Amino acid sequence: MQVGAADRRFTRSFGDLTIPRRFQESTSPIPRFPEADMPLNSARFAGVDRLERCLAGEFAARLHQGTTGDFVALVQQALMDLGESLPAFGADGVYGQETVAAVLSYKTARDLRSPDGSIDGVVGPLTMAALDQECTALDETFGGCPPDSDGPVVDLGGADEQLVNVVLAHTAAAVAVGVDGDGATRLVNSGAEVPTDLAADLVGAAARMLGDDGAAASVDLVDALGELATLFTNAGEMENAKAVTDGAQWPPTVDPGPALAALIVEELAQHIIGGATLVRDHSKESALIEAVQHANLGRISLAPAPTTAPDGSIHMPNAHAKFTIPSTVAGVEFKFTHGGDKRLPSYHPVSAALAGLDIRHVVGLVRLALHLSSTWGVTEVHHAGISGDASRNDCHGNGRAIDFVGVVGSRLGTPFHLTVFNDWKNHSVPDLDDPTKPRRPDWPPVTRRLAFRLLSLPGVDPLARDFFADLYAWVAGEYQDKTEGPLEIGPPSAIGGASRIMTPDHPTSAPGTPNGREAHHSHMHWQVGPTGTQTP
Repeated sequence: MQVGAADRRFTRSFGDLTIPRRFQESTSPIPRFPEADMPLNSARFAGVDRLERCLAGEFAARLHQGTTGDFVALVQQALMDLGESLPAFGADGVYGQETVAAVLSYKTARDLRSPDGSIDGVVGPLTMAALDQECTALDETFGGCPPDSDGPVVDLGGADEQLVNVVLAHTAAAVAVGVDGDGATRLVNSGAEVPTDLAADLVGAAARMLGDDGAAASVDLVDALGELATLFTNAGEMENAKAVTDGAQWPPTVDPGPALAALIVEELAQHIIGGATLVRDHSKESALIEAVQHANLGRISLAPAPTTAPDGSIHMPNAHAKFTIPSTVAGVEFKFTHGGDKRLPSYHPVSAALAGLDIRHVVGLVRLALHLSSTWGVTEVHHAGISGDASRNDCHGNGRAIDFVGVVGSRLGTPFHLTVFNDWKNHSVPDLDDPTKPRRPDWPPVTRRLAFRLLSLPGVDPLARDFFADLYAWVAGEYQDKTEGPLEIGPPSAIGGASRIMTPDHPTSAPGTPNGREAHHSHMHWQVGPTGTQTP
């Protein structure tokens, strides 16, 4: 088996990890897809009512921006498995801008056009037929490693077999792991026989890359790859040797060792965005590990930071300490302002370091910056408070909250500046008591479920409407929402429902208090962990 054939097994997506295009092998020309006139065949899609109706051509069943549901997640996963990128959200069931971009890329590559000749970001019957046909072939063709593996037995140290194969595929090492008929995990050779000790070093390092020892593991993996390249060279397998030593993953003029280590760390860290562990479910210790990875990628600098002892060992700071990061987070500038209305003299956002932060909030701010910049083109986030305040014993005092004022950015070449006050609160709202009456200037002083005022108001800027809806959904997915503690399961809230996320449309009216919608007419508030002293 040659390197290309080995890579071909890894074109599928495992969890939040998707092999980049540059590691995939193209085995056939781009297919042409006829109009669909039969039910869905792929095991992923068959029998899913919304997708079946989409395939049948029902206009209302098309998938487009704003569509949500498990059926959207099925399509998103299929797009990733077929080589498209959804780095920020993955298969989250929300058809946002990232999914629109992935659909556009997918349809452009296959020249899937609407009757008027245009290509849009909507999944209609032709696109659904294409996805169904490709996924049917994909799921039949690409499987796990063969069960008759006869290479050395290896220990994955508890790491997932498929994810270890993802790491190995990134190296183009032309080896993989599989489970034999007796249940033992073995190395699957695709070339010269690999000795037991080298197999253990190679696979062990790949498995550790998925854990908390990524930096050291990457060095060990590079060392093992060097031995593997020598093995292939001595066996006359120059193609395999070349793939390991100077393939397309790094410039041939650069020593492949450090470059390959950086590549693997970079690729795995990219998937931390909206990663498997939500911000609210992180322990402080696990959040610190992720924050250090972000620091290693240059997204933040962290103080206090890990230190290296004279013997080369790395000592992590106390995860329960307070941390400081610079005002620039993952390329987005965080600026403080007293005012939420950009027309007021007090609205003068200034850059300042973010100090006194809970380490989980550090992770959340990095993820927020990555999401806003990649999805909306945001370059600045304006806030009325992030840094911890030692004089307070609440979520702000403990560095676990943000008062979000607005953003500056550029979308499709057009600059924008949105604020909660100007682009959300200042719009009128419907009279829920009597829909025939004119819209009110603000919500009545009662506590109840309310509607998102930008959702159906005529003349609302679609960018503002979609931005704030997306931001709320992102926060509800990552931060403390309706639950009291980590790992508590419950459906995320929507704008207008009871939640720890405070907005101008929060249902609770509490005049004269720091809570409720009146207190949040100029900003959104969210936090990680319940209000008050928190020991975990």
